[in-house]
Amino acid sequence: GGWSESYRSCVDKEYDGSPEASFGTGGSGVVQTAWALLTLFAADVSAPKERDAVERGVAFLIAQQQPNGDWEQEGITGVFNRSCGITYTGYRNIFPIWALGRHHEWRDNLPQLC
Repeated sequence: GGWSESYRSCVDKEYDGSPEASFGTGGSGVVQTAWALLTLFAADVSAPKERDAVERGVAFLIAQQQPNGDWEQEGITGVFNRSCGITYTGYRNIFPIWALGRHHEWRDNLPQLC
């Protein structure tokens, strides 16, 4: 239900979809899923298939949230100079919370399907 991409895509300058490059749960990461959701909300998606993708992503974020409200640190979320990987520890909480908040707003403003 989520999205992900390995830092190796930045290093190799091409998408790395191999199983070795995936991380998180089932190959999906909370930070990348939150980024994808925020992008979909900014694009104001509303078609049925788009709604379904959004709801699966939101369900993934909720399922990954820990009892204390935190999310697990999953892996490298930033690369610069093609050689330095960074884990921004705040990202795992900032972006999922932001995406869940935007989801609430998005859902309340969806046009009704006939």
